[in-house]
Order: sequence, then C-alpha cells, then structure tokens
Amino acid sequence: MSGLAKNYEKALRKELRSHGAWMPVTNIIEVGSYGYFRGGVFEPVGNIKTDYPDIVLDIKPGPPTKVNFSSVGTKSLKFDLDGNIVGSFAGLGNAKASLKFEFSKKNSIVLKADEILLSQIENLKSVAHALAAQPDWKKKYKVVFGTYTGNNCLVVCAREAGSEFVLNASADILQQIDGGKVGGGVSFTSSNNSTFDAVGKSGVLGIKLFKLNWLSSEIDILAADQITENNVIIEDDFGIDSEDDFEDDF
Repeated sequence: MSGLAKNYEKALRKELRSHGAWMPVTNIIEVGSYGYFRGGVFEPVGNIKTDYPDIVLDIKPGPPTKVNFSSVGTKSLKFDLDGNIVGSFAGLGNAKASLKFEFSKKNSIVLKADEILLSQIENLKSVAHALAAQPDWKKKYKVVFGTYTGNNCLVVCAREAGSEFVLNASADILQQIDGGKVGGGVSFTSSNNSTFDAVGKSGVLGIKLFKLNWLSSEIDILAADQITENNVIIEDDFGIDSEDDFEDDF
C-alpha cells in the first residue's frame, strides 16, 4: 500500500467508519462490486448485478453525512484580494480571494464534503447465502455492500512534504468550499504534479465491505437451501478499528 492510500484509508476509517475507495471520486466502484485487496487497496474484479443477475440486491439509501478532514500538519490559509491573510471570508462578499493549503508532511490529505450520500444493500443475509452457494465464488472475495458518495466535494492528496494547493475564486464561493460545497467559478493550482485533486466533482469516497467466513470446510458441497447462518458468517467490520495494513489476497 502506498503511503498516500494508507493515510486515506485511515482517514475514512476514522471519519466514516468505512474503507477508503481509492482513488477517491474517480474510481469505478459501486454497490455490488466484489474483488480483492492488492497492496492494501480494494480492487474490484466484477459486480454481482452483472455476474450473478439472479441474486437480487435490495439497495436503499442510508442516512446522509458530511466530512471535513485535514491531515495533521496541514495548514489552511485565507487571503484577500491584496494577498493579506484574513481570519474569515465572511464580509468580503464577491471580491477575489484565495484559499491555500500547505502540507508540511508527506502523504497528507484534505477531504471536505458537505453532502455524502450512503447507498447500501438491505438484504445482506440473503445475498451472502446466495453467494456462498455459487460454485465459482472465492473465499477471499470482498463485497461492496455500501458506498459513500460525496457530492461537489474537495479532495486534495499531497504525496510530497512542502506541497501547496491554492484555490482562487470570489470570497463567498471560497467560504462555501471551505465548508465542503464546491460550485463553479473556481480555479486552482498545485506547486507540483505529485498532488491528486478532485475539485467540485462527485463520486465514491468510502466503501462498506463484507466477506464470507465459512464455518464448515464442506460448504462447497452443500445445497443452496442448506447454507444458513449456522455455517456462514458475514464479517462486515474487519479492519475498521485496526491500524494494520491489509495483506494482499493473492
């Protein structure tokens, strides 16, 4: 796992009690995706909806949430039109201003999202038991049963210490951005090309995963109607409270 992906994973565990969807916003992960951990990062290899169409996924929205996270050692500075540091954008109206992030440590992250929507599988037990009955289902597969999607969010990931990221817009727009809602009318620059950013974009930030734990070594020879809670356990909180990296599933 790269240091940046590792720190993003830790941030999502802390802020949302979820796993990180890497890379944030731009990934192709969705509810029903399944796959492995490679280098500590979840990599989908398929989706239940297309690969096992007979398995019904009852997907419903969960409670919305928000996040405002900055790594330790990250400084946020506000400037007015003349380049003077100000304590707040309030009162500056639509005058031009800047919001600058200074990253004193490598592998640092800024994550701001005023609206994060949760979608998740409600019929988890029936889905798990149906998957356990599939002859080609691998024990190491992890399944995405929930996604946290940030709308119009700000994500900045700086790989190098000393990196800077500057947003330029009117003060009223920057005030909204600082609160986690990114609209139009903003430009941005980075001090180097080792910084990943998603400014004003929407996409999956975090994922909830489950895996199957077979209690019986003979699970693969059981009929579908014999697979119950007595021989299959759903694990859906592995690693959330751990500081350890995930080992590769290969």
